[in-house]
Amino acid sequence: MLSNVYKVLKTDAELLTAALVQSKVSIIDHRVDLAGCIIDCEGPVQKWSPFSVKIADTYYMRSEFEFRVVLA
Repeated sequence: MLSNVYKVLKTDAELLTAALVQSKVSIIDHRVDLAGCIIDCEGPVQKWSPFSVKIADTYYMRSEFEFRVVLA
């Protein structure tokens, strides 16, 4: 279950920090048909670009998904 205390990773610096410390990142869908659904839970950031983030060998578009790190 996803904690209520989390940080949304929006910037390249936040994604870099999560990748360096191998934080477990949850992926939340923001597309209309699946808005708010958890797509994948607790995978480390492997790569990122201005357009996508790679977690668990899958690329997710930054404009369509939210990336969260649980803080507590």
